[in-house]
Amino acid sequence: MMYEGRRRNRGRKKKRRKGKEFMDAALDAFIRDQALGKWREVDGLVGGANIDWEQAVGSSADFPEKGPYHPLWRRWWQERVMDQMGGTEKHLMALIEEAVRGAVLEERQERKDRHDALLEDSASYKKFISRAMEQLLFESSGEIEDFE
Repeated sequence: MMYEGRRRNRGRKKKRRKGKEFMDAALDAFIRDQALGKWREVDGLVGGANIDWEQAVGSSADFPEKGPYHPLWRRWWQERVMDQMGGTEKHLMALIEEAVRGAVLEERQERKDRHDALLEDSASYKKFISRAMEQLLFESSGEIEDFE
């Protein structure tokens, strides 16, 4: 009897671990998506507004969509992108991704500290997950049809 209880608990632990792995992967993908969005914004300013990379990075330093968390996003952008860029676009995507990762993780912690809604409950995160799931289902639909 004791043996059966252990086996049941192992199954629960395994499910929790897989759920955590999914959430970690989803968070990493969200961070990458946010970074790519910011990269596209900067790149669009360079191409569309005909300004240099440094000016485009400076113009992209505001984050009004982040609400009360925009100051921390702006600080991460300043420290990790603007201060590290050195006037060239070389490694810019890596700098942007580093800034976004730091800002997302700090925002998550600050939300917990303030007892605000979790980042995972925000509209932008839910929209990202929905879009990713739609894409995943679309890509796998051909494979599903092949089994029939």
